Amino acid sequence: MSSGRRTPWWYRVPPLAVSLITLSVVTLAVHPLLSDADDARWGPSLGIGLATGLAAAFVQGMAQRHHDRNV
Repeated sequence: MSSGRRTPWWYRVPPLAVSLITLSVVTLAVHPLLSDADDARWGPSLGIGLATGLAAAFVQGMAQRHHDRNV
């Protein structure tokens, strides 16, 4: 880096890891809220987790782009 600034930790994390971690955490957090005692469907929880994981990867990419332009 020409400016001597260190690369932020979130810049070094692969986007796939960000997506998978976010997918897992959100799915496990949302599933108990959406399912009844007898209903163990994971579809809606996985859908919400997937959408959130993709959004997290997009936000990380936008932050990396902003960082690259300001370095």
